[in-house]
Amino acid sequence: MKKFISDSVLEEFYRSLLSGDSSRAERVHIPRSDVFYIRRAYYEHSGVWESLDKIERCMYLEGLLNARDVFEPERKRDWE
Repeated sequence: MKKFISDSVLEEFYRSLLSGDSSRAERVHIPRSDVFYIRRAYYEHSGVWESLDKIERCMYLEGLLNARDVFEPERKRDWE
């Protein structure tokens, strides 16, 4: 099953619920709450709004998240 990630997590989740397609809801990757908090703190400090994927990936590479908590943990991103 292919999952997908979006910065509009809630919108994607609710859209999948409204569609009535339960498999679509299962494919939405919802990051751990820590990722949202860290992203906001990073924004407050730097003024740069990074994607959830980038923050999550950085947290994983720093050892703050387990592979099971990350969207495609083995895939290297183009910004790395």
